[in-house]
Amino acid sequence: METLVNLYFRYFLPEQRLYLAFILALMLSFYLIPVIIRISKAKHLFDQPDDRKNHKGTVPNLGGIGIFIAIAVVSLTLINTCGISFQNNSSSMTALPAIIAGVTILFFIGMKDDLINLRARKKLIAEIVAVMVLIVIGNLRLSSMQGMFHIGDLRYSVSILFSLFVGIVIINAFNLIDGIDGLAASITMMASAVFGFFFARSGDWEYAILAATIVGALIPFFLYNVFGRTNKIFMGDTGSLILGFLMTVLVFRFNELNVNRTLIPRLVAAPAFSFAVLILPMFDTIRVMAIRLYRGKGIFTPDRRHIHHLMLDLGFTHLQSTAILLAFSLVVIGIAYYLNFLGNSALVYIILAIAFTFTFTMYLLWRKKNIRKTGVKDTTHAH
Repeated sequence: METLVNLYFRYFLPEQRLYLAFILALMLSFYLIPVIIRISKAKHLFDQPDDRKNHKGTVPNLGGIGIFIAIAVVSLTLINTCGISFQNNSSSMTALPAIIAGVTILFFIGMKDDLINLRARKKLIAEIVAVMVLIVIGNLRLSSMQGMFHIGDLRYSVSILFSLFVGIVIINAFNLIDGIDGLAASITMMASAVFGFFFARSGDWEYAILAATIVGALIPFFLYNVFGRTNKIFMGDTGSLILGFLMTVLVFRFNELNVNRTLIPRLVAAPAFSFAVLILPMFDTIRVMAIRLYRGKGIFTPDRRHIHHLMLDLGFTHLQSTAILLAFSLVVIGIAYYLNFLGNSALVYIILAIAFTFTFTMYLLWRKKNIRKTGVKDTTHAH
């Protein structure tokens, strides 16, 4: 007698599996988030406010647990890992065990950090281990620069080191932008939807299902995080670390499909386009770390130089700041898609110029407001 899993792969069309994954992740997350809020309140597991954070009062910060469970359960249940044929399609995600392993490593290290606070070095070691599991065991990595800066295919050892560097940057970028309500979740949902669209068009259904699962799991969290009052919750490092890792997975797969000429529509500048999709966390992280190095501080030294801090200081609410930054990201993605014919190098310069112009404009507005308010040229947010 066929198992339910075999029946699922045999009779469900890929599009149906996509919708089912989204709905199940959505429902499971909607069930889990309120439970986690109640447990956090009962056990007094809160994120305490300080002079760097943007909230008042105590708020549960273990929302990442619900996100993790929803994504892991639905992915392990619905994604084909063994090539079972269904509807004349035998695609499979052989890297899923490595993906789940990497996510689990970061889940536990993130939860430990949310509960007792870890040193940045210990988190970095966990990130390196998680990404190496993805690269070596999952065999999911960036094998080519696709002509960016006149660089093509990468040697295996160089590919591993470059992929590791990119993965660490992406994970930390998402960890660092999780500073205001809804921002990390909305950027992740947007990026997952964009990459998922390409995966579905290309017939890469397993990764499309993963992308749909991520979106479904994040919608309930977003609603509680942004609109919750007595039931507000943060994702914490538990959530931001695993989201950064999952974005690494989608970026690697997206670019490798283009290398293998199976991406539909195929892009001339896939690496530059994927950079555009993640422009907000990537550019903001690079900018902030560069400022810290310039000022002689450690790159992981916390401060209030991020773009979302600047938006709040300009007087925007959390929701307004998130909406503006999300709109900016969508504009950059649109520009990158229509200008991808220019090639990777030229497109990266254009994207960086747009991001710098936007950030510098926000800084000038903040500076003007600060001078008008205090009469002093404060350079706290020097960008």
